[in-house]
Amino acid sequence: MNRPNIVLITVDQMRADLMGCAGHPVIQTPHIDYLAKRGVRFEQAYSGTPICIPARATIMTGLEGHSLGITRYVEGFALPTEATIPKLLGDAGYETRVVGKMHVYPERCHYGFDSMLLCEEGRMFGAGSPEKRGYDDYELWLAEQGYPGQAFAHGIANNEYTMSPWHLPDHLHPTEWIADQSCKTILRRDWTRPLFLWASYTAPHPPLTPLLRDLYMYERDEMPKPVIGDWVNRMSIYEQRIVANYAGATRTEKQTDMAYRGFLASITQVDRSINRIIGTLREAGMLENTWFIFTSDHGDNMGDHTLWFKGNFTRGACNIPMIVVPPTKGGGLDAAMGKEWVPGRTNVSPVGLQDLMPTCLDIAGVPIPGRLDGRSLLPLVREPADTSVRESLLGEFGTIGSRSFMVTDGSWKYIWAEEDGRELLFDLVHDPLELTDRCGSAPEQLHRWRAELAGRLAAREADPAVKDGQLAPSGPLRNLSELEIARSAQDYNPRGLH
Repeated sequence: MNRPNIVLITVDQMRADLMGCAGHPVIQTPHIDYLAKRGVRFEQAYSGTPICIPARATIMTGLEGHSLGITRYVEGFALPTEATIPKLLGDAGYETRVVGKMHVYPERCHYGFDSMLLCEEGRMFGAGSPEKRGYDDYELWLAEQGYPGQAFAHGIANNEYTMSPWHLPDHLHPTEWIADQSCKTILRRDWTRPLFLWASYTAPHPPLTPLLRDLYMYERDEMPKPVIGDWVNRMSIYEQRIVANYAGATRTEKQTDMAYRGFLASITQVDRSINRIIGTLREAGMLENTWFIFTSDHGDNMGDHTLWFKGNFTRGACNIPMIVVPPTKGGGLDAAMGKEWVPGRTNVSPVGLQDLMPTCLDIAGVPIPGRLDGRSLLPLVREPADTSVRESLLGEFGTIGSRSFMVTDGSWKYIWAEEDGRELLFDLVHDPLELTDRCGSAPEQLHRWRAELAGRLAAREADPAVKDGQLAPSGPLRNLSELEIARSAQDYNPRGLH
């Protein structure tokens, strides 16, 4: 049998619960659900550094943020290694192509891809460089269609939670362009080589500008309401800043409702376009020999606990969708998984974006470098029940002195803030919405997870967050003053391009 094709589909800023297959009561995602029915869905998948640039660097390299040297948003960050998914697959004979958002630097560096067609949410390339400036491929194409510079004429910035229907003809929407170009890439492939295609959608990352036809689908639906935990008055300094920056505590019910409609409609639009990719593969005779991986770089708090945006370790921001689907018909399925394999199951062990690279290499039969932080998920795909590739997973976000950490085994989650020592403990089995902080009611678990995090940090070279085997906050417990809250809100730039 020929080596399999691999189609990696990523979305931007989509939470794990925003899928029909995850039990969401309102959202319509029939084609993502189709993938879940034919593969394995990982319920406890995480973005270990839940913000765009480091999360995407982890996807590309199989390395966690700490290993890469990036645990926050850093414009201009260049990958510190040549060992990327496209480079290793390309060296093994794969045709490697990407369509959509990459958020790498330099922006036109291919990092091993044979071709890149980029859509980067309005960023002008090479800002500050006299020689490397330019526009992404979507913006250039939009100008060719007679709409130069009109992608953001709806008036909404890409970190805003205002919602407005798409303002140009439907086919000019970035989601439609990414689907169009992905399908064309499949049809134009090199028939002599297996294909690795990364279709990287910018939605549902704000601006929330879905097509009207997708908004209509939710016209009569009541939107879910954000949840509020018993710990919101004991937030860390860092989370207090998120609330201040994104007006979490003062956003009106209508504003929240409209943001939810924008998110849901944007995901439904992506869902339809995914089916176009599936259909194109079927028509090209490739579907029976193609693996799918579907995931997101991180999530969004979407008002839960008065928080918006990402960059923290509550479930909305860091718990991401992840579905792995082997070839699902005829000889493809039998050869890949065996005749006794049963699709449509779930796995509840902790997995992360660092696992995507070794999984792709394992699918392709390419040796997996030993230095990776990630692990191949194929053993969990073959036997999802009661199997795991790690005992616990670490998350880390921020700069030294003000970092947030998470450790989870999929059943419990511990969060600790370096800046002031505030901590949260959640029983994910009995409290999946993270409504109840168990620090005061589960002392044995609290001691266990404190020790787990302290041990991981102590294994590093002189990490200041641990001293004498104990977690060591950099400052005292406190709340933001009114002046600090006002300054935090003033620092927020709604035209920012994160």
